[in-house]
Amino acid sequence: MKTTPPIAWLASFLILAALTPAQAKDELRVAYPSKVESSKGREREKLFSKWMTSQDAVVLNEQMYKKGQQLVYFEYNSSTNQWRTLHSSKIQFKGRYTWRAFIDEKEMEAELNNEIKLGRQPAFIVRDNGAYAMLFVSPEDLDAVRAELKALGVGEPKLKK
Repeated sequence: MKTTPPIAWLASFLILAALTPAQAKDELRVAYPSKVESSKGREREKLFSKWMTSQDAVVLNEQMYKKGQQLVYFEYNSSTNQWRTLHSSKIQFKGRYTWRAFIDEKEMEAELNNEIKLGRQPAFIVRDNGAYAMLFVSPEDLDAVRAELKALGVGEPKLKK
């Protein structure tokens, strides 16, 4: 039986080690979550739905969409496992969108990279109530939703490699 010399194992290890950081460099991370202006908090508060379960939030979003109201912002409270949503009649997404919440930062960033690979961009990423809340939209919807979010006092997230 032939054995692999130690130098071959070392060379293999160094090649794998050299490839791993290159793959990690392609991954995006959140440098700064979206800034949520407290000065517009009262305005946002008037527009929010009540706190509800995730199933109820999905049903509400479907009902609001049928009425011409698009989900543009939401909050998730991890301690109560409750959601509340904010809808607008000023925009209707042309493409697909995704809204998610994560407690773990690594899971959130993995989803960030997955959504970008699927062609969607983050409209907002907020860290609040013990969780990250994120809305991803198609590129053709990004400017419109960010304009609506800006009017509501929600800024863009800053990403880094």
